[in-house]
Amino acid sequence: MPTAEGRHPHQGRAAHTRSVRDGTLRRVLLAAGPVSSLLYVVATDGLAASRWDGYLRSEQMVSELFAVGSPGRDVLVPFTWLYTALFVAFGAGVWNSVHGNRALRIAGGLLTAYGLWNIMGALYPLTLGDETSVPMHILATNIQLALMVGAMCFVAAGFHGRMRWYSILSLLASALMGMVAFMAAPGPNLVLGIGERISIGAFLLWVAVLAVALWRRPLSAPAEERRHQSAR
Repeated sequence: MPTAEGRHPHQGRAAHTRSVRDGTLRRVLLAAGPVSSLLYVVATDGLAASRWDGYLRSEQMVSELFAVGSPGRDVLVPFTWLYTALFVAFGAGVWNSVHGNRALRIAGGLLTAYGLWNIMGALYPLTLGDETSVPMHILATNIQLALMVGAMCFVAAGFHGRMRWYSILSLLASALMGMVAFMAAPGPNLVLGIGERISIGAFLLWVAVLAVALWRRPLSAPAEERRHQSAR
C-alpha cells in the first residue's frame, strides 16, 4: 500500500538507507579535516623538528623543516602526500555538506584546490643554502595562501552568527601574523618563529571548527527547507 507521500514502503526504506550512508560518508570526509590539522602539528614541530639538532621552534620557519637538506625532510615528504589526501577529502566533505548554499559550495571547492596545491609546494620546496629556490617556493606558497583566504571568506559569507565571526577573526589573525612573520624573515628570531606558528595554527584550528560546525548540519536540511517553502 502506498504511503501518504505516494511512495511504496520499500522506496522509503531505500531512501533512508541512502541517506544514512551518505551521512556517514560525509562525516568521515569532514573528520579528515581535524585529523589533517593534528597530524600537521605532530609531523612538523613534533617529528621533523626533533630530528634537527639545534632547530628552534620559536625562532625558525616551518618551511625550513620541509626544505631539501633538512634532517626532517624524510619524515615530511610522505606526510605531505598524506596531508594532501586528507585535506582533499575534507574539501569534498565540505562540498557534500552544503547543498543549496552557493558560498559554502565555493568554499568546499577552494578547500579541495588548497589541498591539491600541496603537490606544487612539494615540487618547489626550499633548498637550504640555495637562494635560487626561494622565488618559486614563494610563488607556490602565495597561490596556496590565496586559496586559503578565499575559502575562509566564502565560509564567512555562507554562515551566519558565530561561525561567520569566528571565520573573520581567524582569517584576520592568520593574515596579520603571516605578514608579521614575513617581514621578520629570514630570521631566526622570535617574531618569525612564533608569528608563523600563530598564523598556521589559526588556520589549522579553523579547519577543525568548520568540520564540527558542518558535522552538526543535517545533510537534507536545504531540500527540506525548499519543500516547506513550496508547501506554503
